[in-house]
Amino acid sequence: MNKVDIKELFKLKQKQMLASFGLNDGFEHAPTKGDATEEEWRKWFNNNFPKRYCAEKAFVIDCEGNCSEQMDIVIYDTHFSPKIFENNGQKYIPAESVYAVFEVKQDLSKEQLEYCQKKVSSVKSLIRTSAPINTIRGYEPGRPAPTIIGGLLTYRSAWVENNIEKNLKQYISEITTSKNEEIDFICCLSCYACEIKHNAETSIFHNQTVYLSNFNIITDKENSPLIFTYFKLLRMLQDLGNVPAIEYSKYGINGIDPKILK
Repeated sequence: MNKVDIKELFKLKQKQMLASFGLNDGFEHAPTKGDATEEEWRKWFNNNFPKRYCAEKAFVIDCEGNCSEQMDIVIYDTHFSPKIFENNGQKYIPAESVYAVFEVKQDLSKEQLEYCQKKVSSVKSLIRTSAPINTIRGYEPGRPAPTIIGGLLTYRSAWVENNIEKNLKQYISEITTSKNEEIDFICCLSCYACEIKHNAETSIFHNQTVYLSNFNIITDKENSPLIFTYFKLLRMLQDLGNVPAIEYSKYGINGIDPKILK
């Protein structure tokens, strides 16, 4: 019987992507270089993840009209949820539909962590509704919306490979001051990938709520960053379950929600 070495296939794909990213370095114009790298990552998500997930460059909006910064990659639901609005390539996705958001950069560094954190926070801070669901037992309350995954995808590291984990532990502790600022996943395609599992708590100090950073870094140094990223993100998305149903009436449109019999 013929056998397929999945790990080897992922290593070959990783080499192909790294070669493509290296070719993008040939662009002198920085936005052109960034756009090409972002498109490579979006293509990878859309070609390899289940079709219920779609990856697009987009803004995320909520029922009160709040809008995130434009995200390089928004992973959103295509089965239960609408896109809401698109015009001339500008896409607006409701916060309820979003599973994960990622920023794409060339280098992993403290500066890019801080930049990513700001962008991710603009999404995680949005309001998400959760409509009652019609089941065989009648309408049941909507479930709480799961935490959106926020991540950073890079081509290479500005740090020496052996120092990446040490630097992540230091800098993430220094710059994270709230739940909305938590970065949950990092892939530096050339050498490293990890989940950042937060166990943070809050405490009242001098009548102010203080965020107490606490997290574990989960990685796999025996396998390539791409295969870890693929299977780990699939697992994380699986753990989120389905996105919540949107309460359309909260978006200011009257007369569209079903009558719920008590």
